[in-house]
Amino acid sequence: MRHFFSRILLCVAVAVSFAGAMPVHAQTQIEALVMEASDGDRITGFLFQKHGTGDDAPVAILMHGLGQSSLAWLAYDQAFYVDVVTRDLIDRGYRVFALDARAHGPRADHISPMDRLQGARSGDAGPYRAMINLTVADYVELLDYIDKRFGRPERLLAIGYSMGAQTAILLSAQDDRVSHIATMVPPAVRNVPDVAPITFADHVKSKWLLVTAGKDQFSTPEQNTELVALAGANLTRVEFDSGHRLPREYTHVVSEWIAQEDRANSTIGAGER
Repeated sequence: MRHFFSRILLCVAVAVSFAGAMPVHAQTQIEALVMEASDGDRITGFLFQKHGTGDDAPVAILMHGLGQSSLAWLAYDQAFYVDVVTRDLIDRGYRVFALDARAHGPRADHISPMDRLQGARSGDAGPYRAMINLTVADYVELLDYIDKRFGRPERLLAIGYSMGAQTAILLSAQDDRVSHIATMVPPAVRNVPDVAPITFADHVKSKWLLVTAGKDQFSTPEQNTELVALAGANLTRVEFDSGHRLPREYTHVVSEWIAQEDRANSTIGAGER
């Protein structure tokens, strides 16, 4: 237990260090989160928001990729440019949460995320399946926490890259509190169908931005087309001529889509008044 909390304190220190390098609003507040999971494990992560953010602010939940952690969303100018998305959401007045997936960051255990993935590819899918399902369950716990602390938000966006896109799709399909999802290059993982995005796509009722890559080594063009066909009328799909690592321009697509949805919500709200 002492080792566990030492890792959390280290992550907090690293987060503060990253925050000093982030060109975000000067009044950005970073709060470390530690919560109890349904199975007794500890959920770890961060809350980012501007000082003075109201309880009725829209909420975004950031979901990282395989082998990363919640700190990826703070790391300035890193490989997948997700820090750009974080800054944009904070500037827009969102209350932003980032959690560590199971077996990642301070939640690392005796089986690494890559070993779980390799095991699934070789026929032992149990540890990988558990990692994904328990991570989604942790996000449900986070939704409950948000409801209790701030009240249920009118808009709740789940946004993820790679494995994070996969968990965003699964969460949205299982919990209607998620009103929007933005998913970048979700892996097909057809060898583990009970946690594959295609298994859940037709249950997603949220407004959905899907960013795919024409040369993605983790999801073929045919698999992406099949996912799109099942996704329904609320889908906006944008494809880049790239591999799994998208060009920085994808962040503009995400920003514009969020701005469009923000404007649509404002129009609806004004009409209701």
